[in-house]
Amino acid sequence: MKGTAGATFYWYKAYNVDYGPILDERPFPQEVGGVLTPTGAYRAGAYAAGGIDFTPRLEDDFGWLMSWALGENPVTTPDNPVAGANKHLWTLDGTEDTLNWGTVHEIIPGTSELGIVALDNKVAGMRIVLPQNGLVTGRMDLVGRLFNAVTDNIFVEGPAGAGWTTSFEDFTSAPVSTKGAFTIAGLNGGAELPVTGVTVDIVNGLTTPAQEMIIGSYSPDDFTPVAKTVTIRATYKWPNPDVYQTIFTGAAAGTDFEDSIFTGQAVVQVQSPANITGTTPYELKLTLPKVVWQITNPRLAGANLLMVDLIGTAILMAGNNFMT
Repeated sequence: MKGTAGATFYWYKAYNVDYGPILDERPFPQEVGGVLTPTGAYRAGAYAAGGIDFTPRLEDDFGWLMSWALGENPVTTPDNPVAGANKHLWTLDGTEDTLNWGTVHEIIPGTSELGIVALDNKVAGMRIVLPQNGLVTGRMDLVGRLFNAVTDNIFVEGPAGAGWTTSFEDFTSAPVSTKGAFTIAGLNGGAELPVTGVTVDIVNGLTTPAQEMIIGSYSPDDFTPVAKTVTIRATYKWPNPDVYQTIFTGAAAGTDFEDSIFTGQAVVQVQSPANITGTTPYELKLTLPKVVWQITNPRLAGANLLMVDLIGTAILMAGNNFMT
């Protein structure tokens, strides 16, 4: 709820954290009858922004981030696909115009630890990256009001107690790209494509702090989602020209320009090496039923593999299905 500090906190291990408070400070404009330099300055506002780079853990923590980023809670099916494993399904239809608020706690280490408190955050974007072979990584960017009219508390010295006791999910549910797959319906006969990397970007087009400033407040009033896009970029290791020709002409052996766009369902799937139970691993599967695809031109260079990039943008299909 806006203006209310969170009560339950989930702690995340990260490679990089560049999140924190931002000050909007401005010099006075040039004034007649003075000197060439500004004669003063003032503080116009403050907010929080930045993000984290991390490896998603699929047992529990990443699910909360997905709900926060997508503006949609999952439907959970217990004991699916097997006893002891639960399936959580998010289904987007493009109407998710409300994003949840969240409170961020961040601890800066040192001889004297400092805690950062930032109220009323929304997710501006999330990126999921499948490397050639290695850990799947993520990036989540946030923007927050930082504080409100009731409290301007943004730091805690020596953070401890409720809301500051760290507890991290272990490594066993972290997925790796060597247990991953990427397919596009209508290309390569629907079989897995030989790609060396896949990046999925979920972007919530939020209004900016400057747009949301109101008289009587140092903090932005809101961050309103005005758009949502999901894009995919995959580096394709060229075995033959079939995919290239299909996107341009509509057929693997086509030679004539096709004036209709090429669309095909995209599925990105990754699993963890460890199992939840029996032979069932932790798994993340993104399905985009209708994606418009483009392809870059091949670059011919000496002593190099032939690579092209597949670039897709998800669009709404009949039945208002956007992504699951």
